[in-house]
Amino acid sequence: MAKLALYQKYRSTDFDEVVGQEYVVRSIRNAVREGKTGHAYLFCGPRGTGKTTMARLLAKAVNCTDHEHAPCGTCDNCIAAANGTHPDIVEINAANETHVEDIRELIDRSQLAPMMGKHKIYIIDEVHQLSSAASSALLKTLEEPPENVLFVLATTDPQKLLPTIISRCQRFDFTSLRKDQIRDHLMAVAQQENIQLEKEAAEMIAELSDGGMRDALSIMDQCAAYTADQITMDAIDRIYGLTTTDEKVDLLCDIVRQDIPSVLSRIDGYRQRGIDLSRFTDDVIDVLKETVIYKTTKREDLLKLIHPEQARKLFEYADLRTCLNMADTFLETKERFRLSSSSATCFEITCLKLAAQEYIQEIQQDHQQEKISGSRNKVDHIPAPIVSRETKPDIPVQKINQATQQEEKPVELTKEEIHTWNDEEILSLLVQCNKQSKASDENTFSMLKNYNGMDTRKYISILENVRVAASCNDAIIVMTKVQQIVNRINESVMNEQLYEFMKNTMHTDKMIYAITETQYLSATKAFRERMQNGTLPSPMKIVRYHQVTEEKKEKTPADRIINLFGKDQVEIIQE
Repeated sequence: MAKLALYQKYRSTDFDEVVGQEYVVRSIRNAVREGKTGHAYLFCGPRGTGKTTMARLLAKAVNCTDHEHAPCGTCDNCIAAANGTHPDIVEINAANETHVEDIRELIDRSQLAPMMGKHKIYIIDEVHQLSSAASSALLKTLEEPPENVLFVLATTDPQKLLPTIISRCQRFDFTSLRKDQIRDHLMAVAQQENIQLEKEAAEMIAELSDGGMRDALSIMDQCAAYTADQITMDAIDRIYGLTTTDEKVDLLCDIVRQDIPSVLSRIDGYRQRGIDLSRFTDDVIDVLKETVIYKTTKREDLLKLIHPEQARKLFEYADLRTCLNMADTFLETKERFRLSSSSATCFEITCLKLAAQEYIQEIQQDHQQEKISGSRNKVDHIPAPIVSRETKPDIPVQKINQATQQEEKPVELTKEEIHTWNDEEILSLLVQCNKQSKASDENTFSMLKNYNGMDTRKYISILENVRVAASCNDAIIVMTKVQQIVNRINESVMNEQLYEFMKNTMHTDKMIYAITETQYLSATKAFRERMQNGTLPSPMKIVRYHQVTEEKKEKTPADRIINLFGKDQVEIIQE
């Protein structure tokens, strides 16, 4: 006779032996004890979580003669049910008996009175696989159930059932078992079977079972046959193509050290050993997660997969941000596994991307710098924004730089081409600002994303990082925490480009001035103090770029003479 499988041999025989599903066990036991069982039950949940076992226990319990301790296991009904010979307990698999004729035969038999017990119980496993006609026939019986008949439906896909069937059943949702529950049960079974099972191996089997006790017992049965009842972690690794935690930590260390030859060698070894790279990726993510947990809490009791020494080893090369970024990248890789024809190649590309991250950043920075330099070469040298004072001669006025740019000579950014705002200048701008202009310009800035085209992207990327601090009829003051963005906006070439973008695209003809949040806070504090003292400066005269161009045109001697005597009184003779 063939050896009985462990999941069959150690199937629960009463409610006390059921592992997990506490609320289901308690509900069914109380209903049986108090004689309040329903006519139809629906057991839903993942495979191997005890749905069929619970259905059989319910069938035994409702016919047991000892209601207080049902199922007692000693009465005739319990013994017949345990042996599978009880005439009033009918178990069918809907995966094989899907036709309407099978269900009609079951319905006809349900009309007969029980032969041995008080109830006839029909257990229909994988009920979601019934045909449409069979489901409709079953629904009719559930609507008007025969007396002393109890239906127990079990399924892994309740969403495929007719809603009208679900609504006529008492539904119980079975959940995946916790890893510690599976591990402890495996250790107990191993002790009874005289199997030497390491605790770490039991935990790994619980991990592989994915919350199903039946799968866990089947895996242990297979490992016991392979190892002659000496189950170790190494044996499980060889059977299921797994890797040790040390290997995962070493791979991550090689990635952070940018040791690309070692990374490639390791991945090639995984390929030759037939490692399941999808599960391996899950394990790597768990390693990174627990490393971050240990680094932030220093609590060893929170670690379930790695040891503190392994976490400390990884943190010799990687900080918290690096670990979290790597975890995010591996999570993205999991999505690509479904689309890629080669999981090994997909995993290899991910590791290379992480290992070469620093080089990629350097290339991106160089490319960005070249792009900025190239744009400067194409733009004529334009003076910085012109701001002058109607009064208060003590405030400096920036002069227009009339030097022309030599052909094919790159424009180099100098300090004079970036206007740095002092507190007095900021105050002279703030005195002419008002809430209405600010609200209007805030609304304009909120619409920036609607203009995100190829030719405007660089301007939007800058303006999205600032917010309107104040605004008047002729200017917008924006602020940000980043000094580099302030410098970029106030740089002469970019400032005029931003002005033209706002004028032509956003239909806002105002100069743009950038300050830091620190400057703004300091200026507003000074504004309140000087307003109380009556010492606020005069408004600053704001000159737009098109006005600057007109002023430049008037700089020639001919323009000055025409401006002085009038166009009709002057005749220009060309030499």
